[in-house]
Amino acid sequence: MQKCKWLVVVLALVFMVSYGEGSEHADSLVSETYTVKSGDTLWGIAQQYITKNTYGPREIREFYHGIIELNYDLFADRVPGEIHPGDKIKINYFVKE
Repeated sequence: MQKCKWLVVVLALVFMVSYGEGSEHADSLVSETYTVKSGDTLWGIAQQYITKNTYGPREIREFYHGIIELNYDLFADRVPGEIHPGDKIKINYFVKE
């Protein structure tokens, strides 16, 4: 019985170490600033930048609202998603390494 307990502990440790090693450097966060041009929409900008996200699938609505959250200071006094030419929007996405 004692051997079984040690085997379980050893296997658990091996699993934790190997799982941790593979996930540490799996992706990089990229931050960019986009300057809004006349005719741009936040939805269109989100569609453009979501294609740069290569780490894993993201849902466009989640990405769109993530841009609004990241730029809270810009959207604090506006209707969410309202942008104007010249606005500088911060955009984050992940790139698989």
